[in-house]
Amino acid sequence: MRRVHLAASLTIALAMSASAFAQSAEDFYRGKRIDLVVGGNAGGVYDVVARSLARHMPAHLPGAPNIVVQNMPGAGSIKAAEWAATIAPRDGTAIVALYPGAIMQPLFEADRKYRFDARAFGWLGSADSGARMCVSFHTSNVRTLAGPQGGKFIVGATAAGGSTWDYAWMMKNLSGANIQVAPGYKGTPELAIAMERGEIDGICGYGLGALRAEKPDWFQGRKLNYLVQFSQSPDPELTALGAPPISQLVSGEALNVVNLILSQQAFARPYAAPPGVPADRLAALRKAFDGALASPQMKGEFERMNSPLSPLPGADLERIVNEVYAAPASLVAAASKAQQPPQ
Repeated sequence: MRRVHLAASLTIALAMSASAFAQSAEDFYRGKRIDLVVGGNAGGVYDVVARSLARHMPAHLPGAPNIVVQNMPGAGSIKAAEWAATIAPRDGTAIVALYPGAIMQPLFEADRKYRFDARAFGWLGSADSGARMCVSFHTSNVRTLAGPQGGKFIVGATAAGGSTWDYAWMMKNLSGANIQVAPGYKGTPELAIAMERGEIDGICGYGLGALRAEKPDWFQGRKLNYLVQFSQSPDPELTALGAPPISQLVSGEALNVVNLILSQQAFARPYAAPPGVPADRLAALRKAFDGALASPQMKGEFERMNSPLSPLPGADLERIVNEVYAAPASLVAAASKAQQPPQ
């Protein structure tokens, strides 16, 4: 009889705890404002996705708090990552949208002091995944990166940690392609203008989703030459556009290096809460993140832009980040070297 009473007491306690959990999150978020800090410039695809999430996540959060987007560009979103780890409130009222390179860069630059640990963030998930590519503008003479036909290819780039930098140097160092990297651009919108002006031939590390969202006329009007696709398995759409897989230009041990770098494409648009956010609020944020991305309203926005999103849940993103950081030191060192100018 005593065991029956104990079991009943435990059942009641657990039910009360679950009720308190739901109520505490709702009570906390009601009337609050959540700051969503984007580690990139306004107008780019990261900003577009973040502002859509800000519109649709509140309906899926207990208490329906308002979400306000702020931009904090700098060092391939490293600035935003360090803000989230050191300054942002840890109560669930701040989240950050990062570039994948910000997650990978501390792994590849172990000798540099970063003020955050990617494994410590509360990962909400990734809003998208997918292939990237090297492209040249239709007015460029560069139509291939393979063989003797591959001429000098001037590519624009942002800075270390951004995909346009990292993938350009990876291609130059591992494939032997005749690439000249022109850094210092603020993001893909500025790079697109430079391509139209003829300042550069093209971009490496450009995401297919970003192309569709930012320059749909380029995509629909076939204004690009697709020189190579970065994906661990060939993307059917890019294959149909004539983009050869990276495995046709890089082989052997170098391909293992490439695959470690490409692992970040599973989380093309990662979102995180600062370390130490209470578990109930992190769970609420994750649920709202998934709910917004699955909603007909948000899905419809990106389908109308011909740029559907492929989300990744927070638990899966957390697992992948931990797996990447467990890679062999020798492979990490080779990948780090591949993404930098030769010494």
